[in-house]
Amino acid sequence: MTMSPGDKLMNARCRLMTMEPWYGHIAMSMTWVAVPVGEALKTMGVRIVNGGEIQCLYHPPFVEKLSLEELYAVVQHEIEHVVRLHCVRNDSRHPTAWNIAADMCVNGLKSRPRIGYRDSTTNRMIIPHMDEIVWIPEDWPENETTECYYEMILKKGRPDGFWGDTGTNNRGETVRQGFGRTLDDHDVWRETDVSMDEARQVVRDLVHHATEKCPGTAPGHLSEAINDLNRPRVNWRQLLHHYLGKHLGNRRVTFSRRNRRQDQFGMPGISRRAAATVNVIVDTSGSISSEILKQFFAEIECISHRAKTRVLQWDHAFQGWSVYRRGCWKGMAIHGRGGTDMAAPLRWLLDNRKIADAQVMLTDGFCNYLKKNEVQFPMITVITPGGGTEPQYGHVVRMK
Repeated sequence: MTMSPGDKLMNARCRLMTMEPWYGHIAMSMTWVAVPVGEALKTMGVRIVNGGEIQCLYHPPFVEKLSLEELYAVVQHEIEHVVRLHCVRNDSRHPTAWNIAADMCVNGLKSRPRIGYRDSTTNRMIIPHMDEIVWIPEDWPENETTECYYEMILKKGRPDGFWGDTGTNNRGETVRQGFGRTLDDHDVWRETDVSMDEARQVVRDLVHHATEKCPGTAPGHLSEAINDLNRPRVNWRQLLHHYLGKHLGNRRVTFSRRNRRQDQFGMPGISRRAAATVNVIVDTSGSISSEILKQFFAEIECISHRAKTRVLQWDHAFQGWSVYRRGCWKGMAIHGRGGTDMAAPLRWLLDNRKIADAQVMLTDGFCNYLKKNEVQFPMITVITPGGGTEPQYGHVVRMK
């Protein structure tokens, strides 16, 4: 009995779950959509739509032509594009060159492929169209970013290089000159309707869930891409150093602790407690999505590694005040979700005499601010991508 394309895809995903469970869990969390015959899509492609649904569109005849093992490799290929956020990173780059660079990152070197089903009998990697698809050239570095490969392709002067582009070598043999053809359809990426930050949050949650379910099984070549999903978007070390100088960090000279090497009067010791204090005002109004709040707390976590941190939650009114310690985000309740008033929290800090060495406000900018003449203290305002207005004081950072 012949399997339907949908059943064949399910079998490939089940095999992934058995043999490489990290990939398998991600594959099972994605939505798989058959595209009617006759539409533009002829292979397979991924997109993030409807506020965070990760869809993989597939052309049924394409699935029918592949063996189960070849389909296994293509599903891996799509998952790698998702984890690397390729569908939201193109910007205004040359589309063909970007597509080739993205597949280089996903496929790796032909001599050391990153995707594929390993045949237990022959120990050979099974990958569809293995001699035709894009690989990292053997004389190029193996672990660079998509952006780096993109620049290298442009320097070669071959942004439109593709499979079928041939020439003659010095022995008179006909050889391929292009980089190869892409394994799937990258035009689908343009249908993604979420922002970079929204996509990052969705994929981060997906990866976190798969890693929790299958600890230690995430592929090593994706470690940098996975780490990048969790990085804060602001360089707090540099920014806070501008305001706090020598008081920044968790190591300082103090006479309140004895010197363990020279335990005698007049010799200062070292304190590991942060010398500076930072107040972080978090906008918890209704216009702040749960994804943005997660990013806000990634920033707060980074700040807490540099200074004593206190968090003030505010929408149109006071919603909470607490000391923030590393890892507090795991159990911190968020209050508010109403209107927006970002002048009031600063007045609250002034009225309650809680102004710190630096104040940080995390907001989407769709709010009012305190008047410039009322702000006589260090102030940093961080505004989300596509956010509203900026205050007329302090240092303003717009997340990219």
